[in-house]
Amino acid sequence: MAKSYDLIIVGAGMVGALSAILLAKSSLRIALVDKHDGHYPLSTPPAYDARVSALSSQSKSLLEEADVWQGIPFDRLACYDNMVVWDGLGEGYIDFNAKTTSMPELGHLVENAVLNQQLMQQVKRIKNIDLYLSDSVNAHELSESGVKAELSSGHLLEAQAIIAADGALSTLRTENAFETVEWDYGHSAIVTTIEIDQSHDNTAWQSFGEEGILAFLPLPAVEQRHYVSIVWSVPPDEAMSLMALDEDAFCQRLHYAINRRFQVLGLTQSRQAIPLRQRHAKQYVKAGLALIGDAAHTIHPLAGQGANLGFGDVKALVAVLIKAHRRGEALGASRVLRRYQRARMLDNIAMAAGMEAFKRVFSTQQPLLVQLRNIGMQQFDRNDNLKRKLIARAAGLNMLS
Repeated sequence: MAKSYDLIIVGAGMVGALSAILLAKSSLRIALVDKHDGHYPLSTPPAYDARVSALSSQSKSLLEEADVWQGIPFDRLACYDNMVVWDGLGEGYIDFNAKTTSMPELGHLVENAVLNQQLMQQVKRIKNIDLYLSDSVNAHELSESGVKAELSSGHLLEAQAIIAADGALSTLRTENAFETVEWDYGHSAIVTTIEIDQSHDNTAWQSFGEEGILAFLPLPAVEQRHYVSIVWSVPPDEAMSLMALDEDAFCQRLHYAINRRFQVLGLTQSRQAIPLRQRHAKQYVKAGLALIGDAAHTIHPLAGQGANLGFGDVKALVAVLIKAHRRGEALGASRVLRRYQRARMLDNIAMAAGMEAFKRVFSTQQPLLVQLRNIGMQQFDRNDNLKRKLIARAAGLNMLS
């Protein structure tokens, strides 16, 4: 006999777990299914997790609402109140500062493992969430009036709708024939954690130049020693070459790629190379099913907005479903789920298009375009109003004046 829920959420990562918590807080009964075992062992600083997320003010607020943010250890969080972007091929320079918008900070850096662990701990505290870990959906049926799912463990579940939060390679998206627009960025991202010789001053540094697109993201200091997470986006052949270097040679290349602003003292985590691909579903919903987070869209990591876009999906979908539940509407009805799609699709497409344009502009090394790019950056840096609006947009704030 099938066990009945209001919603089945497939994928218990950051987006799926946060969705489950916020929906359950409104008395909805949730089944949360994930092939992962739900354990996120943490490394000991300064061996920070190589995968980190830059969280906006809106994302922080959602995590506070879910009672998750409060549990993140202070020594695993790094706030940044400044972001410096410069052109490694010229003099172009933009300095974003939280003071421009009277915000306390631009955002926070937190390791993915730390955030996943805190989300899972909160999920386990909530009585109306049932966890099905080390499990997956073996078969499912969708309809306007309800859905059914058979798990690989043999459990039978039924609910009003399924939320697919099962990542960039979403099985539910593929099995239900959602069309996507996608292409290879022609880049791989090398991620790791490094020690530097001086304080990062709570600043995120980003360089565009001959050495690719390089982000230095601040992490907490340990005993007055200073650490950053790097995301180094380069063509695949170059990524292979960088991965093949020994640690000293790799650190030397980093030293020059960051324009010698810091001395790179060494790695505290092994390097990972992650192929980058843009993907966007043409539709987010079908009767009984909604895609959220990476299952719906993935973008270039150069602006650190991937997690924030996913949390934006969570905010919109939770609001739509809670309102529909209060009205007595079927949560899987197409007319209900399309409200979520309307709330999110244009914003997500605009962000993806903006990141693609940004990547193209800053990838070119043609002298004339580099000169124009530098002039544009210098003019932008002098326009506090434009910088204020861009910062507010990235933070998830509404500022119209």
